[in-house]
Amino acid sequence: MSRLFIGLLLVVVTACARPPQVTWTELPTVDFLLTRLADTTGQVHSLDGTAKVSMTVKGKIFSSQQFLLVEKPDRLRADVLTGFGQLILQLTADGKELSVFMLHTPVPSRFLRGPATAENLARFTRVPLATEDMVRLLLYEPPLITYQQAEVVAEGNTLLLCLNNQKFRQELLFDRYLRFVGCRYFSQEGIFLEVLYDKFNERDAFPRKIQIKLAEEDTKVVFIFSDLQTNVRIEPERFTLEIPAQIAVEPIL
Repeated sequence: MSRLFIGLLLVVVTACARPPQVTWTELPTVDFLLTRLADTTGQVHSLDGTAKVSMTVKGKIFSSQQFLLVEKPDRLRADVLTGFGQLILQLTADGKELSVFMLHTPVPSRFLRGPATAENLARFTRVPLATEDMVRLLLYEPPLITYQQAEVVAEGNTLLLCLNNQKFRQELLFDRYLRFVGCRYFSQEGIFLEVLYDKFNERDAFPRKIQIKLAEEDTKVVFIFSDLQTNVRIEPERFTLEIPAQIAVEPIL
C-alpha cells in the first residue's frame, strides 16, 4: 500500500511541476530573431477552419462556434452559430465591401452592406481593427511597426524582441525553443493590443489557439480551432453574400 501511495504521489508531483526555468547564457541577436520571425511566420496565405470563439467584453462572456474563411490580404468570412448550432450571423469582407446577414433577431432578419472599414467591422466583431490587420493576426503574421531602435531582453522563459519608434513600441515574444508565440503593441499611454499564439500543430507548425486582447476596450477574443486547413484555394465569391429574397438592404452608416 505504501509503495502504491508513493507511486501516486510521484505522479501528482510530476504532473504539477512547472517547466524548468530557462537560463539564457547568451541572448540571440536582433537580426537572428528577425530572421527567425520571417522564416516561421507569413507562410500561410489562407485558412478554412472551424473554431470555438469566446469573447469577453467588460466581464461579460459570449461564446459561439464559427466557420471561418480568411485570405490575404483583406478577405474574411465568418458564419456564426450559437452553442445549439443555430446560424445567427453571416459576415463577409472582400477587401472593399462588408456584408452582414443577421438572422433570428427580435425583429425580422436584416441584411446590411457598406464599406469594409475598421469602424464598420468593429460594429459586428467588437474588435476595432482593419480587415487587413485582423487577417494577418489570424494567419500568424502580426504587422511590424517601423522602428529606429531594437533590442533583445529576457523575461523569464520568454525572449522579447523590443522594437521602438518615437510613438509606438512593439514586443515580439519567443519561447524557449525560439518559436514566435505572440506580440504586444504599446502607445505612449501604455499597451493597447496583445496577441498570443498557442497549441501549435506538429504537422504544419500553425497555432490552433489565438488570443487577441484589446486593453482600452476591455475586450478579449479567443479562437480555438478544432478543424483547420491552411493554404487552401477559396473562391472569391465566398467572400460576398447574396441579398436574400424579400429583404431590403440597409446601409452600414
